[in-house]
This record gives sequence, structure tokens and C-alpha cells, in this order.
Amino acid sequence: MRRPAFALLLFAAALAGPPAGAADLHRLWEERCARCHGDAGGFARDALSAADERLQGRLQGRLPERDLHAFLLRHQGGLPEAEAQGVYAMLLAQAQTPPLFQERCGLCHPKAADLVRDQLVLRDGVLVGRYTGRPVAAFLETHGRIAADERPFFMDLLTRLAREVDRAP
Repeated sequence: MRRPAFALLLFAAALAGPPAGAADLHRLWEERCARCHGDAGGFARDALSAADERLQGRLQGRLPERDLHAFLLRHQGGLPEAEAQGVYAMLLAQAQTPPLFQERCGLCHPKAADLVRDQLVLRDGVLVGRYTGRPVAAFLETHGRIAADERPFFMDLLTRLAREVDRAP
């Protein structure tokens, strides 16, 4: 008699989604923000500014610059604190990152977060192919005509994205 109840509990937990703070930040953006604000990277670079590791926005030019973290806590019902911190950090990183992935890789990989979510994983702090286990750093030596001096940029970007799409508590 206990097995059906346990199975039902596991099913309910799966439907509830990840625990607070463990959200896939890019999926969260896509579900809650993209309809009005578009792609997170483009939004961050076009509508936000970063100075002294602080992110501010001039929301469509109508509002004076304001603290975006406080805004995330109340905008459209607000985000829980852990998710607001995560989205804030994600947008800050994107505002400071040139669109090199989109320019160099976007033809084959339209969304970097989808590429990372579907194909890559961090194992013991090393970014590897999800199915091959091959270190991405070695793969980039022969993939996409990425120059040696560009590889650190792409490794930093893809590693950050791996942490943003799989935020284990």
C-alpha cells in the first residue's frame, strides 16, 4: 500500500518543478520575460547598463535608471529572491558580454542556452559533451574555426551558461 502513495508523491514533486533557487534561468526568462522583452542577451545589451558590477536599466527609455534587482522582486508579480538574484547575475553577465557567440556560432546554434542545455554538462567543474564526455576545450580546437585566443572567451561563456541552466542547490 505504501508504494502507490510514494509513486504519487514522486510524480507530484516532478510536476512541481525544480526547488526554488535551482531554476534554469534561461528557461525562466523564456517563460516569464521573453514575450515582452525578447531574448535575454539582446535585452541585456540593448536596454541595460552595467557599471561597477551593478546593473541598471532604462526600461524602454520611459523610466529613470533604477536598481534592477529591486525591480525584479516586484515586476509582474515579482520573482522569489533566489531567482531574482540569479536573473540579475545572468543579465549582468550578458550586458558585459559581446554577442560573439551569436555572430560566430548562431548560424548552426541559434541559442547558446539551448546548445548548453542539450549538449553540454559540467562534470567535476569541467565542461564536457553530455554524451561523449569529451572536454569542450579540446573540441573547440577543431570546431567552428575558433582561434586559440578566442577559446577562453567561448569556454567562459559556455561554462557560465552551464551553471545558469543547471543551478543545482
